[in-house]
Amino acid sequence: MERRCVLNSWSKEEVRAVIHYEWARGVSGTEIHNRLVEVYGPGVMSKQMVRRWCRTFSDGRQQVEDILRAGRTRTATTDANVGKVDDIIRANRRITIDEVAAELGISHERAQNDILRYRKVSARWMPR
Repeated sequence: MERRCVLNSWSKEEVRAVIHYEWARGVSGTEIHNRLVEVYGPGVMSKQMVRRWCRTFSDGRQQVEDILRAGRTRTATTDANVGKVDDIIRANRRITIDEVAAELGISHERAQNDILRYRKVSARWMPR
């Protein structure tokens, strides 16, 4: 009797390594996907993505880790700005996000999402 266990946690790199191994053995993308679903569950990766990875390995790629890509550097999220925000909020807990953004010269969204590391709770700033 064969015992099957569905793995609930997995990393992208682990799944890609399995795809790379199975592809090297000559298994088709559809069959690789079926095996992944059998072991990792239905939310593991789409069939199209498995086929894309097989094609990528066919093109010569060997690594399963993400390739670093150039992107826009974050200029608002600096240690200096984080420290300034902390000082500003400690001095006046009723300050608004717009006031913090204006004082630092950054956008509202950047102040809210990236550097505050605080959240508004009942008109008071609380550390996340």
